[in-house]
Parts: sequence; structure tokens; C-alpha cells
Amino acid sequence: MNILLIGHEGYVGSGLYSFLSKKNKVMGWSHDQDILSITPEVILKNKIKAVINCATVADKANQTFKLESQSDIVNIKGMYNLVKALEGLDVKLVYISTKDVFGDCISKSDVIEKKDHYALKHLIDDSQPFAPRTVYAKTKLVGEFIAESHPKSIVIRLSSCYTDFSHHSSNWILNIIKSSLKGEKIKVTSQGKQVRDVLHVDDLGKLIQLFLDSDCYGKKINAGGGPANTISILQLIKMLDKKTEIEDVGGIDYGFAFNNRLAKKLFGWSPEELFSEKLPVIINNIKGASD
Repeated sequence: MNILLIGHEGYVGSGLYSFLSKKNKVMGWSHDQDILSITPEVILKNKIKAVINCATVADKANQTFKLESQSDIVNIKGMYNLVKALEGLDVKLVYISTKDVFGDCISKSDVIEKKDHYALKHLIDDSQPFAPRTVYAKTKLVGEFIAESHPKSIVIRLSSCYTDFSHHSSNWILNIIKSSLKGEKIKVTSQGKQVRDVLHVDDLGKLIQLFLDSDCYGKKINAGGGPANTISILQLIKMLDKKTEIEDVGGIDYGFAFNNRLAKKLFGWSPEELFSEKLPVIINNIKGASD
């Protein structure tokens, strides 16, 4: 299948490009090419049958949305332009969204405090009410509503997605590993006890491929790494080096993890890759990139 992958040079996008290229002909669309420049002619000329939008501006520092900001231009206007370009075309659309659309939905009463993590009493379902707080979350949620106007679309919300490789736009997993390798003190919130259900990009790729091979449209689903890959910040730090110093800088975060209910029901999907087995691979790749 001919796939257009927008944001293929980003952290998650680069991992998807590598995985999906094994079975499909994937055409990358980089930041320099601009999502606003995608037209029906681009889709038709390259015989595109599916588009995956990973492009995003992740402004998590601000809460007030502003017109003509980069978040508006890329996350909202870019998505609108993409769906307009696909109008009337027999093309599937995958929109990569985020857990942040649900906001801070885990409170102290939802966890049991353990020595090195907060154990969650319940997992976040696909039907969880929206409560976006940051500009990133708000604009991604608007993008979800724009995506649903395309008849052959799916929205996939990610919790914490990672790849095997080092990357200039690191996520929190890479940042912690890099700091640990340098012997640096690591700053944490909530004593580092908050958990995340980390999802390997290959498992995300498998879920996307299941959608591409199906006739299931118009759904919005959550995708996390599952119970076997649910780990706290503190547990990760201790896996790397038990002697690592940490500094609690305040803030409240009781953790987050999806139950993957709809992904299982609709596609029979469950994550297969284990973070514990991938960690040595990531460490070696980070060391190799710094040599």
C-alpha cells in the first residue's frame, strides 16, 4: 500500500516509517515540506491509499490557545487542510493523538502508594471524558474532531510511545536514559512514582497495519503498552543505575495507563514488545549515537 506519513522525521514518526516500510511503500512528508502544502494533486500523483498524520506542535507549557500560533497552524489548520485534500478520495486516514486530551484524570484516591510506584486502581478507557488543559491537548482534541469528518479515518491516542533509537527530539524515556548514562542527578515530580504504560513503536505500527487492512472506520481508540509495560519513572531510573541520585522538584502526577479496550475489541490487538527487553537495545543505540 502507498502510504503518506506526515512527520516521518520525528521521534515516533521515524519509528513508524521504519516499521511500516517493511510491508508498504511509505512516502515521508517532513517539517520542511509543510502540512499546509498537501493538495489532492499530491495524493493522486503518488497514488496514496493511506495517510498517517504524526505532525504536531507539542506546546505543553501554555494553557491559553492563540490564533495563528504554531500550534494553531500545524495542529488545527494543518489537519483541516489535510482532510480537505482527501475530500472525495478513497484514502484511509490515521490521526495520531494523545492521552493529554483527557487531562489530569488520575487523582490521589485513584492510586495505592507503593515503595517505588503508584499502583493504579483503574485504567483509562476510550470513553473517558475529555478535559484538555494545555494548548497541545486542546489543539490535538480539535484535530480529532476534524479527523472524524473524513469517512475512512481512525484516531489513535498514545500514552507514551518509544522507539529503539536515539533521536534529537527526545521523549522522557530517552532523556532519563541519557542523564543516567552521564551520571547526572535526575529531576522528578511525585518522587518519580507516577507510572506510564510505555508502548513500542512497532506495536503501534502493528495496530495501524490492522486498521489499514480492515474496513473499520470512524473510531477513536487508546493505545498503551499494557500491564507488562507499565513502569514508574523511579523504577526506570533504578533499572538503569540504582545509585542514581534523584531530586524531587514538586508537582503532582499520579500516573496514567490505558486499558486498550477498543483496540482489543475492534482489531484483536494487544502490545507484544516488552520494554524490559528493549531497554538494553535503546541504551546501546544511544551510546552508539554519541560515539
